[in-house]
Amino acid sequence: MTDVETALDSLLEQVRSASKYRNISPDLVRSILSAELEKKRSPKEAVKAARGKLHQVAAAYQEKPIPYSEWQLELSNLPQDLHHPEVLAFLTRAMPAHSSTRERVGILSAFFSESLETLGEIRSILDLACGLNPLAIPWMPLQAGFTYTACDIYTDMIGFLNTFFNRFSIKGQAVLCDITREFPDVQADLTLVLKTIPCLEQIDKDAGKSLLGRITSPNILVSFPAHSLGGRSKGMVRNYERHFFELLQGKPWQVTRFDFAGELAFLIQK
Repeated sequence: MTDVETALDSLLEQVRSASKYRNISPDLVRSILSAELEKKRSPKEAVKAARGKLHQVAAAYQEKPIPYSEWQLELSNLPQDLHHPEVLAFLTRAMPAHSSTRERVGILSAFFSESLETLGEIRSILDLACGLNPLAIPWMPLQAGFTYTACDIYTDMIGFLNTFFNRFSIKGQAVLCDITREFPDVQADLTLVLKTIPCLEQIDKDAGKSLLGRITSPNILVSFPAHSLGGRSKGMVRNYERHFFELLQGKPWQVTRFDFAGELAFLIQK
């Protein structure tokens, strides 16, 4: 190991010493630190800047630690029917722990039934930067025997989602993945990119365009928040719509727009 790598590992541990960053993918943290050091920042400045960026792209969406251990115990005591009322009650109680799914809980049925109606029953899904969205599977129009691949940057979240998949015999897996640097080698009928692009572009301004260009699914559901975490909404929908179509410039894809309470969505059909 070189001196540079040793120094980077030391800074990595400093960033992850804070509890809210501890479970974030080490590869992502190392990548952000490297980018900050390339800007000629001091090690102390790089750690501070990396924590700030990680807060913007991830930690801000989890206001307090998510009780995965408690949830896993609850799962073990629930019926194994994914559509059982007790299971649905647990899922709707759990999803608000992450801001993205908290904002969607009230519109779950409409969000997925309306935006995906033209696709019929879906056989396979790739969920990028998934958060707790896989818990919404009972509300999605999925074919029996569907497969589901989810990826995110939190190690504890990935562990819980795999427990969830196993408990209900869902064919799929959750994997740790920094999609600004790597992409899952998965073929799927539908890829979900829900409220993801603005976060990725905090790390790399070209990440949104690059991501959409790498997705091989024939269908992509992309969404953007209609308001900030603080509740401000002035101009956001208009700005995100304009940005979305800039990302698609030159692509001969069919796009359908959907307006939901708190979320702007686009179904891309290639």
